Amino acid sequence: MCGRYALDCTTGQLDQRFHELGFEFENDRQQDTTGIQPSYNVAPTNTAPVYTNYGKLRDMKWGLIPHWVEDISKSQPYKTFNARCENISSSKMWTAPCNYKRCVVPASGYYEWLTKGKKKIPYYVTRKDREIMFLAGMYDRVESEDLYTFTIITAPAPSNMEWLHRRMPVVLNWGSKEWNSWLDESKTQWSQKELKEVLQAQCNEDELEWWQVSSDVGKVSNNGKYLVEPAKAPIRDLFKKEDKLTTSLAKHEESTGFSHEEPSSLKHEDRGKPDVKAEEAEEEEKPVVREHGQDVDKGLNEQLPKVKSETEDTKGIGGQKRKAGKGDITQKLRAAKRVKRR
Repeated sequence: MCGRYALDCTTGQLDQRFHELGFEFENDRQQDTTGIQPSYNVAPTNTAPVYTNYGKLRDMKWGLIPHWVEDISKSQPYKTFNARCENISSSKMWTAPCNYKRCVVPASGYYEWLTKGKKKIPYYVTRKDREIMFLAGMYDRVESEDLYTFTIITAPAPSNMEWLHRRMPVVLNWGSKEWNSWLDESKTQWSQKELKEVLQAQCNEDELEWWQVSSDVGKVSNNGKYLVEPAKAPIRDLFKKEDKLTTSLAKHEESTGFSHEEPSSLKHEDRGKPDVKAEEAEEEEKPVVREHGQDVDKGLNEQLPKVKSETEDTKGIGGQKRKAGKGDITQKLRAAKRVKRR
């Protein structure tokens, strides 16, 4: 489908561009002080310029109202802003316009929404050379109201555009065989086969390009050039990308056993150097142990040999334990004196 498009030129600029392209046309639009201004969000029921098969450039309202409608207040033009090419020859709504009132709708580009789950993401499709696109259409006139309205024709999307939407507007290139056939005012009868040959949705990737745009285009009241510019990802999306990268790296490490951490053999040299200040702080924080009423450094205390007290258990002959008494100490002192005298 095609529910929004852009036309970034004024009435005068469009007339000039038509002359440059070699169009022979009659300007059948109402000339006023404002005219058509650039619009980056043309929506159904809006007024926009249309080029007819009679060589006239006229402003019309988007959303076709058939000429046979008696009370236009009961019509719903927003439901007829698109016409399926497959239904044109068999529908009472489209038969007369197809035979007598065919047209093309100038546009800078059109919008289409990509559906992802519950989300709809808008894309903008335009020509790479930024020339005007011409969308195939039909129009009609309610004579009692002198009201001109139009519709844009859609067809099944080609394979290279099905990812975006299953349908797309029919784009006619100026001067092509399809262009000349569709705008031939002398042709008043169409078979379904002829319509299928002329109204094919094509996407030449050498001519067209597309990109995601702001979701602001979804609101009809929004307008401005920023709507056709590539969308800027919100900051939260950047964090999502980092999380996805971290997750993918973790999965890769788990599956391959390879770690993305820096190997110890390749670590920076300064990582192995001692931190002097840290060592000083560590020394200051070493606990002090009190022993025999005096402060003793715990580290030195651990290196001193332990002196057994008189009451400590010692092993006797045969591995039997006995208490060390005063007699043992006296014998040791006497033996020491004898050694000294010698």
